[in-house]
Amino acid sequence: MTSTEVVAERMSSEERARILELEVSSQVRKGWRVVSQTQTQAQLVKGKPTNHILHLILSIITVGAWLIVWILVALLAGEKQKHLSVNEWGGISRS
Repeated sequence: MTSTEVVAERMSSEERARILELEVSSQVRKGWRVVSQTQTQAQLVKGKPTNHILHLILSIITVGAWLIVWILVALLAGEKQKHLSVNEWGGISRS
């Protein structure tokens, strides 16, 4: 084996859990909340859900003029979700 070769070994589930714990902590400091978590995966969410009942009432009161705002809020605001997982070699995937 030459000095430039790298042998990658699979990590134990405890090591993978520690890597995920550090990444989740980092994301929580950035404002994300943990929805669910296993030893090697976590589902995070940020923001608040859109209040569709309020937008419906406002759309009725304004005879549909509020629909533009409602559509924009539904598309651009609301909750954002993120999925984190740690593979066998300790790499973190974010989606």
